[in-house]
Amino acid sequence: MKKTIHTNLVRFIVLVLALCMMIPVFVACNDPETPVDPNKPGNGTTPGGDGTTPGGDEKDPEKPDIYDVADSLPESENYGTTFNILFFQEKLANNFWVDERTGGVIDNAVYDAISRTEERFGVDIVGIKSSAGSEIDHVTQIRNQITGGKPDFDMVRAHDVQGANLSLEGVFMDLYDVPNLDFSKPWWPANTIQSLTFMGQMYLISSSISYQGLSSTSSVFFNKTMMEDYDIEEPYEAVKSGEWYLSDMFASIEDFWQEGDDGYEGKSQDDIFGVVVPYQLYAWQESFGIELVQKDPDTGELILNGYDERILPLFDELYSVCWENDGGYMLPREDAKVIFGEGRAVYIPVDLGAAVTNFLNYDIEYGIVPYPKLDESQEQYYAGYTDRYFAIPYNCSDPEYVGTILESMSAEGYRQVTPAYFEVALKNRYTKDETSKEMVDLIKKSMILDFAYVYGADKWWSRSLYHLLSGKDKDASKDYASYYTTMLPEAEARVDKVTAAFEDMLAKKDQ
Repeated sequence: MKKTIHTNLVRFIVLVLALCMMIPVFVACNDPETPVDPNKPGNGTTPGGDGTTPGGDEKDPEKPDIYDVADSLPESENYGTTFNILFFQEKLANNFWVDERTGGVIDNAVYDAISRTEERFGVDIVGIKSSAGSEIDHVTQIRNQITGGKPDFDMVRAHDVQGANLSLEGVFMDLYDVPNLDFSKPWWPANTIQSLTFMGQMYLISSSISYQGLSSTSSVFFNKTMMEDYDIEEPYEAVKSGEWYLSDMFASIEDFWQEGDDGYEGKSQDDIFGVVVPYQLYAWQESFGIELVQKDPDTGELILNGYDERILPLFDELYSVCWENDGGYMLPREDAKVIFGEGRAVYIPVDLGAAVTNFLNYDIEYGIVPYPKLDESQEQYYAGYTDRYFAIPYNCSDPEYVGTILESMSAEGYRQVTPAYFEVALKNRYTKDETSKEMVDLIKKSMILDFAYVYGADKWWSRSLYHLLSGKDKDASKDYASYYTTMLPEAEARVDKVTAAFEDMLAKKDQ
């Protein structure tokens, strides 16, 4: 395509809803090179000048009744103690814990959710930053504290894969043995509970205590202006009809590449693309309904499903658009977000939270849809997601106390933080049209957490697409058959290790 792209001036109109009143605010122009914290005052995210947030005593027009769900905990209790949560790095903590109001709708909701639990049960919830310099060192610190005796934390948060690896060592408490956790409540998503449970045991916490999972959910953003300029049909109606397919998405932009002005011959980050694909490729298989490891419904055993016949066309589609035709470009995630934000890509498959943390910095009109279906055999849309998991030390001195605070924090997160993030910020502030709001609801209902991703050691199970297609480690390839054959022994060994670990932990519980 040689047609010149005309970037339309997009007017940002931020509709600010307060609990008690509506007041006008001014939205500052943001430098696209400087990341903007959507919680900071002056970014158009403050819900009023009075510091009110969703979940207050008065009815919030942006908080649907689905969030008004009571928990089963006692009305109040005065524990008179401190509840410590160990985490790695402050930037990874504000989705579940902040120590002050900032004036931002999301941070205020997190703070208020914590405050309610503190007041209700007479505790002081404290976040403790790990002294570790890396995620691996953080896990080592967790292990050493737990195995060395009584740890100085009641609950810990760790990297998804590193934390899952540590859980196999038997250092965490089975959540089914923790009193006062009610897994029938909506702050414990049923799919997540099912995915993290094996042999009747669950050691990792992924609940509404944090909005990390929701922000990491897979979605597809598209540039509405570029679609109009190039007569590309927006995918909304295809999604609604259940006929939004990956092949159709890629076919619409297969010859779209245009060289930029950097003088470089060949694709570069200064060019214009049909789709920019982050080479991390997180949660892709499950977003197309592919389970690389399944749990046998009769025996409960883990079954390798790495040669699912549907994974081959997925590899073919991705390889073709990124390496064989002029439609796409694969590059690091943050670089891909910049290209899309600057209006130089029609599509980007990316985390849903990019609307809140990335694309508000740019003057771009976008729509949001779920990942497309892979083929006609796929009955529904899926939205794979990841999380950073919490866990409770196996030598916790008072499981009933810890269970009470965890349940309360999860419940308050669901009642206050989830609507602040999802309804107010994501849907009503950073979603550009009414149909995208419908799509965001559909994406949320389609969220799926994959056991293979969690317990795959960040290798074969979850990263096969990455290792073959990214071209980061070596030349990209779509020869999945050879790759599968080479990696099969390692995959089988991993299945055996996970199975043996859960068997051993179960046996110790029965002693």
